[in-house]
Amino acid sequence: MEQHNLLIAFGLTLLAGLSTGIGGLLTYFSKQTNRSFLSFSLGLAAGVLLFVSFVEIFPESLRLFESVVAPSKAFTYTLLSFFAGILVMAFIDVLCPHHIKMDRSVNTENEQLKRSLKKMSILIALAVTLHNIPEGIAMFTIGVSNYRLVFPILLAIIIHNIPIGISISVPMYHATGNRIKALCLALITGLSTPLGALLAWLFILPYWSPELEGIVLGAVSATMVYIAVDELIPAAHHYGKSHYSKIGLISGMALVAIALLLMGE
Repeated sequence: MEQHNLLIAFGLTLLAGLSTGIGGLLTYFSKQTNRSFLSFSLGLAAGVLLFVSFVEIFPESLRLFESVVAPSKAFTYTLLSFFAGILVMAFIDVLCPHHIKMDRSVNTENEQLKRSLKKMSILIALAVTLHNIPEGIAMFTIGVSNYRLVFPILLAIIIHNIPIGISISVPMYHATGNRIKALCLALITGLSTPLGALLAWLFILPYWSPELEGIVLGAVSATMVYIAVDELIPAAHHYGKSHYSKIGLISGMALVAIALLLMGE
């Protein structure tokens, strides 16, 4: 394994992660009071998470299990991983309720909305982080064998990382009014991709197994679905711009679909 291949593979993985910041930069073009943009962005985030979960992550988890066990058992293991992720998220939801209870006071309602949006942004960042680590491992593994194969994958990841960056930064900006904080959260989340590459380089690559990766991806798929259904879609409708949220939902799915087409899948 040549040293320059290692460095190129890691560099491309770093670039893929930093592309999340492009979505974060788009918050600089939004206004804090623009409810239509917020509703669209939350719908877009839901579309991205749902499409990525069911079209990319869940099937990849199934494929990994099928590489080591019989197809019937592989599907069972993928389902168990998925619903285990749902149960974990539901348990967290019970311990830390997040649903907005409306108050007659407009100021109180606004404060509750801001707290909900901030928590939502952090939850999305955590879910994306968990997804990006195995993604970084996969990119790095391909890159060290033949870094030229990574370029189409890199392009696709950059395309779908932009709306992911929006989904993280916009709720944070609307909760805090701080564009720098929103951008930094998107960038930090994106750095989990090269973190996955670094872990693969130093520790995981010799021991990483399809079974473990299948479990992680199955659980992450569930996490994304739970956040989209429980957090993003209700919040998008709350702003009274359901038409924009629906457009955002379809747009998010379309953006990820374009990325998959570019990958040739």
